[in-house]
Amino acid sequence: MIFMKKLKARKNITELEFLIIERIKRIRIEKGLSKMELSEAIGVSNSFVGKVESLSHPDKYSFKHLYKISKVFEIKSVRELIPKEIPRYGDIEIIYEMVPKKNKDGSQSKQLEANVLEINPIEKLT
Repeated sequence: MIFMKKLKARKNITELEFLIIERIKRIRIEKGLSKMELSEAIGVSNSFVGKVESLSHPDKYSFKHLYKISKVFEIKSVRELIPKEIPRYGDIEIIYEMVPKKNKDGSQSKQLEANVLEINPIEKLT
């Protein structure tokens, strides 16, 4: 078994963007869609959703993406992808490590995914 070194990193992002990314990821997994399948369904490059979810890339969802994702998920409104409460913070710092993904058989993949270790507020909204 090959063990890869875990890579720690930091990323500043708005709390709203992070919450939207996490909500879409949760729904995507519940619906059994891979990152590539969702990317293809909304008409972007095969790696787009993976880049958004990885946190190591600057890619984010636009309103156009949210509209298309709501259609793919068969939900009534884009609002279901956005948190109901106003986020408490503008910017947050996410400390995460890149860890090997697990294959369906439980073995370790060569691909990495972000594992969030800590979220620190940077700017409190008033």
